[in-house]
Amino acid sequence: MGSHRTGTLENTSVAEITEKLGFQPNIEDDPDKVEFSWGFTADGEHCGIWDYKGGARYGIFSTFGPKEIFKKLFGEKYL
Repeated sequence: MGSHRTGTLENTSVAEITEKLGFQPNIEDDPDKVEFSWGFTADGEHCGIWDYKGGARYGIFSTFGPKEIFKKLFGEKYL
């Protein structure tokens, strides 16, 4: 993906992210660092969500994109 982290989702899961976005992880990423990765466009902005080094096991995901989009999608789970 090549994105720089702009935020964090906590206390969430692959299933919850998939449900909110409406699709399964769809980005091939560095297999040594990332297992689940989504890329999408919202409100004309490129966005991404990925687990970094096993973060999914702890309910932690990195995000890239405008904070307003993630707040709208995930509410208090977005930091």
